[in-house]
Amino acid sequence: MVDFLSGALPYISQAATLFVAAAAVFFSHRTSKEGGRRELTTKMWEKRTDTYTEILRATQDLDPTRRPTPEGFVTQSGDAPPEGVQLLARDLESEEWKEFTARVDSFASDEVRYLFYLWLASLSGWSWLIMKCVIHYGRDPVKYSEANGELERSYKATHSICLELTAQVRAELSFRQRNVRKVSIVGPDRYFGAVVDVEFTRGKQIDLEPIHAARPLMLARDDET
Repeated sequence: MVDFLSGALPYISQAATLFVAAAAVFFSHRTSKEGGRRELTTKMWEKRTDTYTEILRATQDLDPTRRPTPEGFVTQSGDAPPEGVQLLARDLESEEWKEFTARVDSFASDEVRYLFYLWLASLSGWSWLIMKCVIHYGRDPVKYSEANGELERSYKATHSICLELTAQVRAELSFRQRNVRKVSIVGPDRYFGAVVDVEFTRGKQIDLEPIHAARPLMLARDDET
């Protein structure tokens, strides 16, 4: 028995060495794979954080309350170039903006993405109503008053969406679970993809399919609704 063990010992030692080596390779591969996952997760989180910062910056830059009143746009339209007056502070048809929205689509959560496009739809609704006010300004007091009342609701809608969007971003960046509150929206006739009125209520918004906002308008001298 002793002779058997003595003869087998080199083989047992070799097998043990191979087992330890295989285990080391396995755990090294597993550790490397987990490290790669953590690194990828970290990079994705950094990109999401940067995208969320850009979203909040965009809500500041495109805040409609920072734009001229209907009367102010009437004055500007009198000296408008052939291509018209840009209603918003940033060009939403530019390559820079398209690249930004691509990052939103790539890195934002479903909740933030939904609110972001809802906010854009509210800006489209605002631009529609600004146009109506400008067209009726000084021509039809009744229609102007009606459009101006809708415009005031539009400001409130955009602000409400902005608050909900900011709350969602802050929650996610703080690693807190948050659901978008149930929302009901109203859009203008003849202008698909715009929102002019919004109400958030208690409950969870189930449908998070993004709204494809109508293209914001350009204000020219002879625009008509």
